[in-house]
Amino acid sequence: MIGRILTVAKREFASYFDHATAYILLVIFLGINFYFYFQEAYLLGEASLRPMLSLLPWLLLFFIPAVCMRSFAEERNAGTLELVLAQPIQVVEFLLGKFLGVLFFLLVAMAGTLGIPLGLTFGADLQWGVVFSQYLGSMFLISALIAVGLWASSLTRNQVTAFIIGVTVSFALYLIGLPTVTLSLPAPLAAAAARLGVLGHFSNVARGVIDLRDVLYFAALGTAFLSLTYFSVMRERLSRDRPAYGRLRMGVLGLVGIAVFAALAGAQLRGRLDLTPGKVYTLSPPTADLLRGLDDLVTIKVFQSAELPAQLAPVSRDVDDLLRDLDATGGANVNLVRANPDEDPDAQEEAGMLGIRPVPFQVLADDEVSYQERYFALAIQYAGESQIVPFIRQTADLEYRLASMIRALTRAERPTIGILTGHGELSLDAGLRIARGRLALEYDLMEFRVDSTTAAVPDSIDILLVAGGRTPLEPAAGEILSRFVDEGGSLFILKSGVTADMQARYAGPTFDPALDSLLQARDLGIVPSMAFDLALHEQVQVPSQSGAFIVGYPLWTLAQPASEHVIVDGVANVPVRFGSPLLVEVEDSTLVTPLLTTSEVGGRLATPLSIDAMQEWETLIAPGGQISEEDVTMETLALAYTQPGGGRIVLAGSSSLIHDETLQQSMSGLAGMIFFQNAIDWLAQDEALISIRSKDRAPPTLLFPNEWLPDLTRYGNLAGVPLLFVLVGVLRLARRRQVQQRSFKEGGALL
Repeated sequence: MIGRILTVAKREFASYFDHATAYILLVIFLGINFYFYFQEAYLLGEASLRPMLSLLPWLLLFFIPAVCMRSFAEERNAGTLELVLAQPIQVVEFLLGKFLGVLFFLLVAMAGTLGIPLGLTFGADLQWGVVFSQYLGSMFLISALIAVGLWASSLTRNQVTAFIIGVTVSFALYLIGLPTVTLSLPAPLAAAAARLGVLGHFSNVARGVIDLRDVLYFAALGTAFLSLTYFSVMRERLSRDRPAYGRLRMGVLGLVGIAVFAALAGAQLRGRLDLTPGKVYTLSPPTADLLRGLDDLVTIKVFQSAELPAQLAPVSRDVDDLLRDLDATGGANVNLVRANPDEDPDAQEEAGMLGIRPVPFQVLADDEVSYQERYFALAIQYAGESQIVPFIRQTADLEYRLASMIRALTRAERPTIGILTGHGELSLDAGLRIARGRLALEYDLMEFRVDSTTAAVPDSIDILLVAGGRTPLEPAAGEILSRFVDEGGSLFILKSGVTADMQARYAGPTFDPALDSLLQARDLGIVPSMAFDLALHEQVQVPSQSGAFIVGYPLWTLAQPASEHVIVDGVANVPVRFGSPLLVEVEDSTLVTPLLTTSEVGGRLATPLSIDAMQEWETLIAPGGQISEEDVTMETLALAYTQPGGGRIVLAGSSSLIHDETLQQSMSGLAGMIFFQNAIDWLAQDEALISIRSKDRAPPTLLFPNEWLPDLTRYGNLAGVPLLFVLVGVLRLARRRQVQQRSFKEGGALL
């Protein structure tokens, strides 16, 4: 049986490459794919296949029906279908052979796209586990659409008609799960439609997680349409009056019904393979250790409406997976309770007492827009105290939030962070509002001001934060901070060596003798110059008479990890605006660890200088405008220092990374907040949750070491790969023509 299936598969596969049409389809598919991918990927600066995967389903929507339309329609039209089936081969063997032949051809098409990840390796450390999952997810999608295309081809003798049917049915499967459809359906139907939609399952696999539910869905979808294809072929071979025809119809309908049931009921299955770096979709070991080490029962109460909006279906699925993992890992220490406030008045009253309210959602029904309120919240309860997540909108940091809540409720004492004030620093009410909200979950916060009566930092303060400052510290303040570190305290200094005025577009050096003395005593320092990065930086909006436009701004650097220190594990693109390089002259390298750095095309600019975003940066950096290797270097922007027999210091060359404005406006603001919280945990010598918080689902930054590599990668794929297929096609077709002509001449000679 397997031999006959493979024979048909080889025949089908080879038939594609015997016609110029297949090569044309491949060139069009690859050309469109490469063109739109590089248009978006280089703009985003991410080493990821996401731009390709966002386009791929819509490209396959037309490509696969075009490939499949001839499979059965051509056989019917030429009258060869009955001739083939008259041979000692079963219809199911013939069908599976056709399926594999088309699949092999499409595997060749997808193999042509491998130039993208290979090219990205020149500019980033690619996440190959995610890439494998993405290609596997693409294969799942392709297999399902092939089944649809074969079914469409089996219905007609006309290839154009088969193409139209295949596109229409595939588009309907796409459309089922989209919000434009689900929002207009009643809640039960919307939930079922979301589970039956193709795109939702494809996006789940494409993120780097192979989930049993998605595998089952694509297997069910392929089985359903292959069964329909089998029925379409067999019905012409059987009389409708014979019992065999009725049994065939009932059997196929049964298989289709089982497939639909499996796709719907499969949502209850569990089992997944997490191929992402750091396993960001798998429960972290620190979370597991925290749950197993609890000395009393923690209750996780879920307040969830039975019928959530369809757009929350992926979030609900991830939340359910996480809660199941927490419950299974915690064992007797965790009590998972689910409540529906819509149906349970007691649950509704309890939710209200906890501060949980329903959230309104827009629903389109009967051509009218209405609003329905739904609950989707969590409460962590321990020893009569509670902390809540009032509404779950995303799950990127949900594990960390829940783990931090559990630890905050169950720990005996909370460390205290002192915020130094009195010198124009950022304060809890001015510039640190967002940071305060994050830190307050795990730490007690208080402001600390040095005056004539202050002799030392209070014993109640474990970590002292110095965030910026417009005026220098008093000498006495510097001595107090120095003694604090000598006696085992932890100090976090975020301060630039320059003062930037965006209105005047000017920056000048700034000095703080007391703080400089504290750092110099430890062979550290803040250089009074401006760091820049020509490759990794933020963009700014520049107004003009014709409207605002966006330009790159090298003075707003996106700092990268400089080591494997726990503070920067999994953290990248930390926004450091108007930052200063750091001076490190510590002889014992074990005492100091660089944390953040510019890229290799970074450096420093002497102050005073213009900070106008529209100036020629090459001319500013190099007098002749031609930047050489001597003009650029990697600059340290943050470091961690451990004093022998004393405390710890984290030094960063700017306070901007935790400023409310940066966190709200910068696309990388979250990275700055994660770096800040990790540093606080390290200073508190409490690193349990750092690995959870630092779970980075963002793809690595794309940074090519040479200017010509981006063009080589782009045009090597965009032009080179399609031309390679054209060359193979020309050689194969020329060879085939020679064989045909030789056979014709030999036949004529015999005559």
